[in-house]
Formats: sequence, structure tokens, C-alpha cells
Amino acid sequence: MDVGPTPHFAGVDARLHKLFVSNLAAGTLTVVSTRTGRRLATVHLGGTLHTVMVDQETGRVYVTDIQRGLLDVVDARTDAVLAEIPVGRLPHGLVVSQRRHVAWVSLVGQSQAVEVDLRTDRVLRRVPTGPNPWGVTLNSRTDRVYVADTGILPVPGGFRINPRGDSITEIDGRTGRVLATIPVGPHPWNVVADPRNHRVYAGVSGAAEVAVIQGRRVVARIPVGRTPHGLALAPHAPWLLVNNSGSNTTSVINTRTNRVVETVAVGRQPQGVAVDPRTGRAYVENQASATVTVLAPGRRP
Repeated sequence: MDVGPTPHFAGVDARLHKLFVSNLAAGTLTVVSTRTGRRLATVHLGGTLHTVMVDQETGRVYVTDIQRGLLDVVDARTDAVLAEIPVGRLPHGLVVSQRRHVAWVSLVGQSQAVEVDLRTDRVLRRVPTGPNPWGVTLNSRTDRVYVADTGILPVPGGFRINPRGDSITEIDGRTGRVLATIPVGPHPWNVVADPRNHRVYAGVSGAAEVAVIQGRRVVARIPVGRTPHGLALAPHAPWLLVNNSGSNTTSVINTRTNRVVETVAVGRQPQGVAVDPRTGRAYVENQASATVTVLAPGRRP
């Protein structure tokens, strides 16, 4: 796929058969047909783009812009930029509640999670988290928000590491109240919630493992490759996909047994992984090789 120079994260519009890929350094969003693999458009947003989420009901694409402190809004059908919402310093992670029409954005530079009303494009509340949060996810059944307190702050020339970055913050999505701080291990980078089994999976980058959380405690630890980054759940099978950016692989985990069933070689420095909710096809964004690896649906890749 022709996806641009620094593909980082992506989102899929299942109705329009489109893949939206953020290019971290280029400030662009590449639009690709999931049917043909052809590039359809390039959306120029500017800044430094990170996480991409698609609201399947409204046809809106949301992108965090680290450099400009924005949540960008794009029309999935026309590829037009609809809004730029100021959210705060260094927005990274993003999750959208299609039921409540709100988004939660993690602010690495402010150690906060921000709730945004997607009907009015306004910030509703700011919730303190652990240090320098990156990933954020939502259990759509319980309306619980989980934020990865990574403890890694981007600075000119590299990163500043906070040793206290070792937990997941649980927030009540309805009230904004912090419910718990769950220790998981050094520098959890990303996190994903499975509403089917009420478990949360955190990629613990400093330990090369995935921590499985249930009932506010870690119930299992699954060894994966180096520096686990992007995570995604398959919609029609018990697979958790984990991108290991330090190993150039994707681990496939059986969520029933908490075991790695396959390790797939992908491109260099895989970052995000997006899954088509209809087909189950997964798209791995390989930042250093400027490619996207497509993993087959309905079975192990």
C-alpha cells in the first residue's frame, strides 16, 4: 500500500471501505481503499499526527495532532477537514464512544485525560492521570475509561523517562471520577479493553509483555516481543494483536488461553494496528519502512 513516509496509526471506515493512515512527521492523513489498496487521497492537516479513530455511525475521522495540541476532525466520505479542536499539550491516545458521542484524549504534556463533546466540539472535563499518559481505551458496556500512564515525555532530541510510569488509570466515563490506579509494570505504552470478557490488555513496553487486567488487578502476564506498542482486538475471533516495535513483529494472542499462538514478521518499527470491524482484516502501520502490512481475516495471520 502507498501510505506515505511515516505511517503511525490508522482507522478503518467499514462502510466506505477506507483506511485512514496518519503520517507522523509529514502532517498528512493518507486515505487508502481497503478493497484495492490504492491511495485515494492525501489530507493535509499539518503538525505531528498520532492516533486515528473512526466513528462508524457518524462517518467522522478523529486524529490527534501532537505538535499543535489539537483533535482534528475529517469527513470520512469527502475527506474534508471539518474542525480543529484545541485539547491541550501533546495529545496522543484517543478513543471514541459512539454511544455517547464523546472522545477521550490523553495529554502526555499535562498528565491528563480530556473528554470532548463531539456534537459541540468542546472540552467537557479534564481528569488527572499518572505521568505522561499515551494509550487510552474504553469499555463500551461499563463506560469505564482506561489510560496508560506511560511516563515517557517527548522532548527535543529524544524522551524524558519518569520511573513512576507504571500504571493504568481507571476513570468513570459518566462522572469523570478516577476509580483506581492499577500497577502493571514499567511504561505501559498502549491499552485496549474487551467488553466481551471485561478484561483490559496493556502493552508493558519496559517488560516486553502484555498485562491482563480483570477486576482492577493483573490476572496474567503474556510475554511478547520487544517494546509492545499498538494493540487491537479481532471482532470475530478471540485474537489480540500486539505490535512489537522493537522486534518488527506482531504477536497474535488467544484471549481465551492468554497464550501467543503465532508471531508474524511485519515491517520495521510497527506502531498502530487497525482492524476492519466487518471483515476482521488487520492493518499494521510500519513507521520505519513506510508500509502497511495486511493480516488476513477469519483465521490466524
